Formats: sequence, structure tokens, C-alpha cells
Amino acid sequence: MRSDVWSDLVDQGRLLVRLGKLLTHRHVEIYEGVGPTLGGMLAALSKGGAMRLTALADQLQVDTSVASRQAAELVERGLVERRPDPDDARAGILDLTADGHAVLQRARERSGEIVAAALADWSEAEARQLVELLTKLNGDLREELCGGRERVR
Repeated sequence: MRSDVWSDLVDQGRLLVRLGKLLTHRHVEIYEGVGPTLGGMLAALSKGGAMRLTALADQLQVDTSVASRQAAELVERGLVERRPDPDDARAGILDLTADGHAVLQRARERSGEIVAAALADWSEAEARQLVELLTKLNGDLREELCGGRERVR
């Protein structure tokens, strides 16, 4: 591959991240009051199910103290519940509430509508190919950056 293709890929990745933040701010945070950080926590709980704070922090690749503050905000807003861990009474489990599921669902629908409108002239095959390539890119970058560890350091 051309050596400048890597630089082009980094530039396009940065642009995609910025556009993702803009999408979240304009179409999710304003309407649902959940920005990318809290939305990411809701999405992780939705995908992974109920879990301890330490496991959630690892998934989000943040320090436990950061995850604790974010979780506390979501609990206070009624989007996440904290309950005792049945395996260890000293620990707690975090899980989405019905309101948390509803907020996440509305945010996903709104984001999906915007992306679908932007890519209206793409075929479904092109969209699926992009998903496959982005999934591969994310996995390969995680492996390179994490070196087999759960968290980026």
C-alpha cells in the first residue's frame, strides 16, 4: 500500500470521530440530555447486561473513579439502577432501567435516521461492507493499542 494511505486513513478516522460527536450532540444530547460519555455507558450496559462497576470501567476503558461518577449521574437520573451483587454483598451491580432502555432506543433510532439519510444513495451491500471494515479496523486497532489487555493505556 502507498505510505500516504495510512496518513489518509488517520485523517478520515479523526474526521469520522468529530462527525460522530457532532451527530451525538445535535441529535441525541440536545433531545435526550445524554452526551457521548453517558450514552456510551448506557450502550455498554445494554450490550453487556448488568455488571459490576469495575467491569463496566474496563469495557469503557476509563478509570473506575470516572465510571463511578458517570454511573452515579445515570442512577440519579433514573436511567441506571444499582443493586447488590448476589455473589458478593459488598459489591454492586449496575443495570439499565426501563427509562434507560427507552432513552437509548430513541437515541439509536434518531442516530440511525440521520445516518440513513446521509447515506441514502448507498446500497445495503456498501453499508454492510463499511460495517465489516470498521469492525475489523476497531478490532485491529484495539489489539495494537492494548496489546491483548482490556484497556488502552
